[in-house]
Amino acid sequence: MHPNLILLLSRILTTPIMLVYGLQKLTDANAFINNPATLNMLATLGYTAPAPIWLAYINGLFQLFSSLLVLLGYKTKQASYAIVLWLIPVTYFGHPFWSGVNNAFNEAQFYKNLAIISAFLLIGLYGAGRYSLDSLTKRA
Repeated sequence: MHPNLILLLSRILTTPIMLVYGLQKLTDANAFINNPATLNMLATLGYTAPAPIWLAYINGLFQLFSSLLVLLGYKTKQASYAIVLWLIPVTYFGHPFWSGVNNAFNEAQFYKNLAIISAFLLIGLYGAGRYSLDSLTKRA
């Protein structure tokens, strides 16, 4: 298969999880605020109050905007690396399966996030390819 098609397919297959959960946070902020991962992360960081609603909206906007950039192939490398930098603390602090809290759920989420991080690292490394807005702006 042609490398540029593989890059396009990778962007199409990698971004939906970010798009879906970004939209979910924007349409149902309470689901984010009450999410076990959010509660784990805040507790690990010593935050005892409920998560502020603005955190859900900022989180959702980031996920939606950055994944749209990757999907469309615009500023792809920067957006991919930004997602990776965001996912690292989310994965470590949000899904600490080793802590004994909700082990099965957190372990699955932790390893799923590692795979997502890997996919975005590869997209960041190779860029969007020919079938992207990045490619169109280089030619213009």
